[in-house]
Amino acid sequence: MSTRRQRHRPLPPSVVELSGSYEHELVHTRGVRLHVATAGEDTNPLIVLLHGSFSGWFEFSEVIEPLAAAGFHVAAVDARGYGMSDKPPGTAGDGLRTATGDIAGLILAMGHDNAVVVGSDTGGAIAWTLAAQYPERVAALVSISSAHPTDLRRAIAARPWNFPWLLVRSTFSRLPASVLCRIPGLIPMAYRRQLRLNTDGRFQQTPAFDEVLELRQKSAEIGNALPAIVRNNRLLTAAVPLRSLDGKVAAPSLLIHPDVRAWRHLTIRSQSRVSGPVSTAIVPRTKNLPQLEDPAVLVAKIVDFLGRRL
Repeated sequence: MSTRRQRHRPLPPSVVELSGSYEHELVHTRGVRLHVATAGEDTNPLIVLLHGSFSGWFEFSEVIEPLAAAGFHVAAVDARGYGMSDKPPGTAGDGLRTATGDIAGLILAMGHDNAVVVGSDTGGAIAWTLAAQYPERVAALVSISSAHPTDLRRAIAARPWNFPWLLVRSTFSRLPASVLCRIPGLIPMAYRRQLRLNTDGRFQQTPAFDEVLELRQKSAEIGNALPAIVRNNRLLTAAVPLRSLDGKVAAPSLLIHPDVRAWRHLTIRSQSRVSGPVSTAIVPRTKNLPQLEDPAVLVAKIVDFLGRRL
């Protein structure tokens, strides 16, 4: 077999089975097994961590143990089709309904009635929609540089110049995975570009940047993962049922975002969607991925918020 063919052989899910102060489990929900990295006593309040389109559970590997030490049962999830979770074929019904249903079912399957739901990027879109549609399952919402899909779609329509990268993502995510694979160098370029756009320049000068990028790119090469990654990208601005367009979030909510023009504008929309207590926070010297850039400060912000609200 040629070297070229060997380089393109799909990788096994075990490439993201990292070792650390957590356990790897498979949780059965809605006919699939979702992989979670867990820590903490299962009698403690549950925190569910939801990653973005270009990542996996490992996005939160540095915050799992500190959150567990703060008194929580922590579960970092591989979304359906990602990492070590099951990868069923996509169907026409795949979308926010499937994604939110998976997490609502996972919370129950882990022995809890509700959870603090933390979401970044498309994980944040899922978290927002879950909080609006399954209020009984969400004790609190922590949104990391993310928004309800309806609010993000409206913000892009109102001020498209604030969201050029998201417009590019939205356009390419409408193409089939088989087409994207045939565009030379597109996927590695997209992964590097996304990480650079969403992290502070100081983080980009550290070895951690290259380590994260390599792990993210490996996760994209897991067998049968790419179609799910493409579908997941569509969730950022996915349509929700008409009755849910302006659905309110009653759970206490913490909105974490950088102090930049696009997020200042979008946060106004997000705050108006929350009918319960809402707080905002900034993790200094980070952009959109504080769970990678400064996990210790992110944990401190979350724990402080939950200590005041729960």
